[in-house]
Amino acid sequence: MKNQKTFNDLVFNPHANVPNGIQAKLNLGNDIEISVVSMKERDGQYGGLYGDASEGTYEVAVFRNNDMLPLSPFDDVIGWQTEDEITELMSQLQGDGVNDFIAELYISRDESRKELGV
Repeated sequence: MKNQKTFNDLVFNPHANVPNGIQAKLNLGNDIEISVVSMKERDGQYGGLYGDASEGTYEVAVFRNNDMLPLSPFDDVIGWQTEDEITELMSQLQGDGVNDFIAELYISRDESRKELGV
């Protein structure tokens, strides 16, 4: 896909609910929106977000038709992601195989839960 959006297309604003937090949301097409949040700086304290922008790490959530996608087998968000990791995820969410990629996320989650008897 030409002109894919990357981390550099994200515009960060103050987080609505977390002091010292930042958030960016971006529509990737196909009813998919990525949300990237982080603390500006942790200053040794956990601020509730799984990332520290001063160290280049962020927490990511993805929504399709307003439903969160399971980005890991046991959570809908993934934390401590680098700019490159976020760009790679964004690429997978914009490519021709986006539906297969999303299906694999659900399969991975369901198989992991089954193994645990959940």
